[in-house]
Amino acid sequence: MPQDLSAARVVRGGFAAAIVLGAAGLVTGEPRVIAAGGAFGIMWTAWDLLMSYVVQPLWDLAIDMLQGGGGLNRAPPNLRPTLDETIAYLESHIARDTTRELDVQSALRLEEIYRVIKKDPARGRAVLERVLERYPGDAMLGERMRGYLEE
Repeated sequence: MPQDLSAARVVRGGFAAAIVLGAAGLVTGEPRVIAAGGAFGIMWTAWDLLMSYVVQPLWDLAIDMLQGGGGLNRAPPNLRPTLDETIAYLESHIARDTTRELDVQSALRLEEIYRVIKKDPARGRAVLERVLERYPGDAMLGERMRGYLEE
């Protein structure tokens, strides 16, 4: 007996056989056989929907709870990026040719991360200088650079 034989496969096989017999009713012209094939087709569809959307999810939940997985009380995955991922993301905006607004905002955020969180103001200043070379007249970048010059 094959290992992958399950109750769902047996039921589907029975429904499939009944539908084939119903299709044979088309050849013979027997209306009751055709109706039975159609009824089994509807039952097969209902069975698949019931198994896919009700029985299998409840079964998976029960197994998960029995195995100590927590069931519905499972903590959601952490989707918040790390600081290093944020830095790499902002650096990628500055490295490629994007819009002026995106470059300036990325530079300002990156400078703030380097200055405040990483405690590396020289690296923050370098980011501002790099973007100021690209956009020399930008007021926001110029204002932030004046903060460095006043120190």
